[in-house]
Amino acid sequence: MTDKYDAPSMLIGQGQRRFHAMAKPTGSACNLDCTYCYYLSKATLPNGPGSGRMSDEVLETFIKKYIEGVTGPEVVFSWQGGEPTLLGLDFFRKIIALEKKHAKPGQRI
Repeated sequence: MTDKYDAPSMLIGQGQRRFHAMAKPTGSACNLDCTYCYYLSKATLPNGPGSGRMSDEVLETFIKKYIEGVTGPEVVFSWQGGEPTLLGLDFFRKIIALEKKHAKPGQRI
């Protein structure tokens, strides 16, 4: 069964595709507490994202599918909020390793 949200498979043969998404791997656990933040209150919603952390399996799937979805020569990843201080450098080293693992030949990430 095909995932109805699997953009890469829906757009095969339609030329170059570029898009941008922003990931929040720690959800509403950001430690910046910006007054304009739309996301911090989501932790208390019933069945909301809570304050969990993106699992390694979900992280790799996200990176793999995101890269598959871009047919252009460059893939841009954005990580929002306080994740750099919450997750630390090892998290971002893991991201870089996964991006290299799943990059297409000649693609800049």
